[in-house]
Amino acid sequence: MLYSSYQRFHAEIYLRGSDVPNIDLTISISVILALCAIVSPIITCIINNIHQTKIRKMELKRQEYVETIIHQREFFENYLKHAGRCIYYADADALKDYGEHYYSALMYAPEDLKSDMVEANRLMLNDQWEDASAIIEKLSTKIHAILQTK
Repeated sequence: MLYSSYQRFHAEIYLRGSDVPNIDLTISISVILALCAIVSPIITCIINNIHQTKIRKMELKRQEYVETIIHQREFFENYLKHAGRCIYYADADALKDYGEHYYSALMYAPEDLKSDMVEANRLMLNDQWEDASAIIEKLSTKIHAILQTK
């Protein structure tokens, strides 16, 4: 009877006894637990660092957003304050202060506000204070709504 090489190999191992070392189960479990004890904190640390980085980016983005809103609010408040001062008491200092804040606020104004701001400025330069006052009052309401939605 002819045996294949595979069958011959297994027959020899069977006859000689197994040359394959016996692995002690307690040592195997100990090694696996030791590896887990080393790897687990490393993985936890990596995941925690990734999470902390994401949170920090979100905090910085929020802080930048809040600072931008505060900055815009200051420009609009100064514009409205000095425009009101010009309307009710138009002296050289009031006009100078208004001029300084007008262009700064115009730069940050959304498109729907710019046309009203330009019109109010034109009326104020032509000493049409009552008409300018009505437009400034509308602007105040619009600016308030814009700042509340942000």
